[in-house]
Formats: sequence, C-alpha cells, structure tokens
Amino acid sequence: MDEAPISHHEFPILGKAYFLGGRASTSVKRALGDAGVEPEVIQRISVACYEAEMNVVLHARSGYVQVDVYPTRVEVRIVDQGPGIENIQLAMTPGWSSAGEEARSLGFGAGMGLPNIKAQVDDFAIQSAKGQGVTLTLTFLRGGNPDD
Repeated sequence: MDEAPISHHEFPILGKAYFLGGRASTSVKRALGDAGVEPEVIQRISVACYEAEMNVVLHARSGYVQVDVYPTRVEVRIVDQGPGIENIQLAMTPGWSSAGEEARSLGFGAGMGLPNIKAQVDDFAIQSAKGQGVTLTLTFLRGGNPDD
C-alpha cells in the first residue's frame, strides 16, 4: 500500500472547546464528498470521526484528524496531545469512562466512544501510553464493509 493518496486533508481539534465539537468531523465529511467517496463509507467515517474528535475535546489539550483518500480505502488518523490512556483494554470496554465531571455534566462520558469507533472501521489500531497522548489509525474500505 505504497500508493499516493487521491486527496489528503488535515483538520485541527481544540481540547476543552465543547462548542467546537463536531467541526473537524463536518469538515472531514465535506472533504470526503468532494473526493467522491461513497455515501455509505462517508457515514461510517463520520460516526467514527465524531466519536474520536469528541474524545480529543474531552481529554486532550489539542489534536488533529488526518484523512487520506485512496482508490480502494480511506485512512484516518486522529492524534492528540493529551494524558494518554493507561489501560487500553479497559478503555475499550463499553461503558467504561475516564471523563471528568465537566464533560459528564454536558452529557458526554458514557464510555462508548472507542467501542463505537471500532464498530465502524475495517481496521482499527490504537497507540497510547500514560502521558503520551493517543493515536488512532482507522481504515475504511471503499464500497462498504466486506462483512455486510
């Protein structure tokens, strides 16, 4: 998979800026439409991007989403400069959350972000350690999920 992407985009995410939550995901959705990505694939990417973006908003100082569109797939990376995840296996457990009171008071922190992201993708990778931020690498096959 050494081919060059058809299009490349990068959008910033500002931590704790709840009022901006969803802006990067909306920009991703628009860019994918402009690149001719199939609507079903855009829908899956939009769900995953929004969940990931809100994780950055809730937990990190800042971050970004990077999108590369290829003829057969879309690769999305979400990188944050935050506290990292000490126990990834626990963080992947539906319902487990490390969200603070402020986020919970705004209706966030149900502990479904990472499980919802993983449910949308064809390939999911997460890298993190306490104090080192989080990098999600998500791959979406063009034309829909082959298991459908």
